[in-house]
Amino acid sequence: MRPPEDPLVSFVRGSYRLIILSLLESSVMHGYQILKTLERITGQKPKISTLYSILKDMERNGFLASRMEETRRIYRLTEKGRKVLNEFRSRIGEGAFRILEVILTPRASSP
Repeated sequence: MRPPEDPLVSFVRGSYRLIILSLLESSVMHGYQILKTLERITGQKPKISTLYSILKDMERNGFLASRMEETRRIYRLTEKGRKVLNEFRSRIGEGAFRILEVILTPRASSP
């Protein structure tokens, strides 16, 4: 049986897909660029196998498209991916801010 995952690690891993969609909104990137940017943003380095599994899944679901450029696979956001990102922002964005506010605001401890 696997030990329970650290809540911080779990939160960050759960955010990878939305972060990737956001990163690819303004430019194309290859996998290593995405990996390094995720590491810079989250403070955690995703496993390469985890990242490429996510990218492959997102491409299979039509959120991303890729092409080979020399020896690197370049990823870009598709219209479907842009629609999902915009839907998140409009429907869930405010809720996400409230969730983060609750998590980040220290609470007085009960006696």
